[in-house]
Amino acid sequence: MPPIISAQGLSKRYGAAPLFQDISFTVSEDARIGVIGPNGSGKSTLLEMLIGRVKPDSGDVAIRKGTRLSYVAQISEFAPGVTIRSVIERALERAAVPESERDSRLAETLGRAGFANLVGEAATLSGGWRKRLAIAEALVQAPDVLLLDEPTNHLDLAGIGWLESVLLNASFATVVVSHDRYFLENVATEMVELNRVYENGALRVTGNYSAFLEAEEKYLHAQKKRQESLENRVHTELSGCAAAPKRAPPRPKPASTKRRR
Repeated sequence: MPPIISAQGLSKRYGAAPLFQDISFTVSEDARIGVIGPNGSGKSTLLEMLIGRVKPDSGDVAIRKGTRLSYVAQISEFAPGVTIRSVIERALERAAVPESERDSRLAETLGRAGFANLVGEAATLSGGWRKRLAIAEALVQAPDVLLLDEPTNHLDLAGIGWLESVLLNASFATVVVSHDRYFLENVATEMVELNRVYENGALRVTGNYSAFLEAEEKYLHAQKKRQESLENRVHTELSGCAAAPKRAPPRPKPASTKRRR
């Protein structure tokens, strides 16, 4: 079966320097993909391209018809006066969930996320609880693909444990941008690093973070060997040219001594 999301040849630049070039990225059913990379490599931009918030300078993003996407941004904020309950109610409405199902889905989602007071103001929650609410807001829409940008930011250990449990038991696909290597170790089944050191701008590995580190080491070792081999070949060719004997210039023909009649 083809991927749910297929992005090919994505490029983006801000100003003179390219963020990334010719990146391809696919998301299949039930995938749990961890995305890492240096600061400024374009991880958040890639997520925003997948959901259509940012347009690539070149390349295409194809999403299977009828696919539901949910996205949790790196910073979770809510408007003043909005209650916890209303955040979820609006999400259910946006997802066109039948009214007969909304109350039960709301109660189940917020209960599992640890919320007891549903009339509290969302904007007054701590950073960790705002993050929980943002994730619950995404989950209640029953996505086919959940995209998370640094979801463990501000979460305490209990919150991280809750999120790990959600992802490990999920029936949907997940793409997670994170600097939390322990979190990726526990939840990722595939890893992608965006980095210009790789030939195609990214390295994708099946497995968790530990598997990625092993594959990365092999890749960089092979790359170093190829570079050394190329340098040795160039050095040998240059040395051969220097050692080759120089041909003497052609001797001028002697002038003719034949007398004219």
